[in-house]
Amino acid sequence: MGAMDLTLRAWQPDDADALRPLLDDPEIRRWTRALPAAAWIAAQQDGSRHSFAVLRAGELVGNVALKTPGAGLAYWTVGYWTAAHARHQGVASWALREITAWAFGAFTMPSLSLLHQVDNPGSCAVANRGGYRLAEQLPPGGGYPRPGHRHVRDRA
Repeated sequence: MGAMDLTLRAWQPDDADALRPLLDDPEIRRWTRALPAAAWIAAQQDGSRHSFAVLRAGELVGNVALKTPGAGLAYWTVGYWTAAHARHQGVASWALREITAWAFGAFTMPSLSLLHQVDNPGSCAVANRGGYRLAEQLPPGGGYPRPGHRHVRDRA
């Protein structure tokens, strides 16, 4: 899977050292659960998601995940984050396209949803570049303290 020498692979316990400084980034902490690196990696393997490390030339630059329906949601969702030094370089858009293609190939679902808070315009842009249309504005809740957007991409 390699535009820009990017690849996806399952998270591994020995990723903790490389992950630790990325999780300390205020932007990542703003949008993700604050956990120590080893606990964060373990949480990615809790059965509720398929989560992948995004690597560029072997260096950890992000995360992308497919989350199964649950916690009151009736739809599959995708999510991502990118390391500060790799932002605005197409990494998140590439990862979103890759996991979307993989998800539609591996599972039967009519569509995928992408959720983010309204004050995260970067995620809106990534969703649009990934072919996810804005479907609705969501009220605060479900782990989101502010209103959110739900973008949707239908199976082709």
